[in-house]
Amino acid sequence: MSVRSIHEFSDKQGSTRHVKHAPGALESWEKVAVKLGPRKAALVEGQLIAVFEDWINGCRFHTGWAEPEGNLADGASFFAIKRIPVRAYFWYSKRSKNTIVVSHYVNKTWRKLRLEDTNRVKANWERERAKGVNKW
Repeated sequence: MSVRSIHEFSDKQGSTRHVKHAPGALESWEKVAVKLGPRKAALVEGQLIAVFEDWINGCRFHTGWAEPEGNLADGASFFAIKRIPVRAYFWYSKRSKNTIVVSHYVNKTWRKLRLEDTNRVKANWERERAKGVNKW
């Protein structure tokens, strides 16, 4: 069995869908992984890889995989993949069909969505809207 990394999904095309990471998203994962410790980080990373792998190969996000977290402009929403205690915030790209864009990861130890996470998602979403995911 080969060791897998979330970095494989920085820009990964599956059989039907695509996962992209916004600038700084993978760095946010590295910070979260350090806080979790090696064993917990490996467990959560494996769970996230499985969710991404399933999604890019045609599975739908099931309840509990991805939950709506907040609103963006134009009636769009952003979501969180929840793997306790980690959240991966993302949105469905309107510029690139069948693509999700991961904004960033957090080690969530609080109950409510923080304004700084909402603002970070919105800033990345605006950047994608202005330039497209291939122009970052």
